[in-house]
Amino acid sequence: MNKIYIATTSPRRIKLLKDFDFRFELLVPCKEHSEHEEPYLRVKKRAKSKIECLEKDGILAGFDTIVVLKDTILEKPLTHKDAKKMLMLLSEKWHNVITAIAIKHKGIIKTFTETTKVKFRKIHEEEIDFAFTKYNPLDKAGAYGIQDFSGIFVEKIHGDYYNVVGLPAVKFYSVLKKDYGCDLECIFKNKW
Repeated sequence: MNKIYIATTSPRRIKLLKDFDFRFELLVPCKEHSEHEEPYLRVKKRAKSKIECLEKDGILAGFDTIVVLKDTILEKPLTHKDAKKMLMLLSEKWHNVITAIAIKHKGIIKTFTETTKVKFRKIHEEEIDFAFTKYNPLDKAGAYGIQDFSGIFVEKIHGDYYNVVGLPAVKFYSVLKKDYGCDLECIFKNKW
């Protein structure tokens, strides 16, 4: 049975992995590379960079999530002013949340992506100011998290909700099962 290692420091991703009862050992990711390229290539390279320096006997997984409005990648904002600008840009618009999964097994790294479309309702500056008293926008791509107070800005989604949080759970499970031959016991904690 392959052991699964997850290289992440994201508290939301770790919580979801635990909530789903994934069987894994947590690792500190390698230093992330950040190139300015088209969104899908960029998110794949960043997820891959988080596991490149790690060597374990088993399956290593790293993730990266970005928010994309048209062709603009909305990273984690540096200031509250930047966060407010991002949220106003997203107001009344559809955007994509793309998560890349990079998996390293026997020295070979493969990448997979999941995309979810998200639409914001019309939001006002005073709502953003109030929201910033309820959550920290600086540690989230696009300055929001669907799972916390800023979820009130989300009007509709098409696709995997958990992908917007940062862990495309269905895709991750499917890849482990189909591409790496992991059975339920390998992937999930045995509680039965």
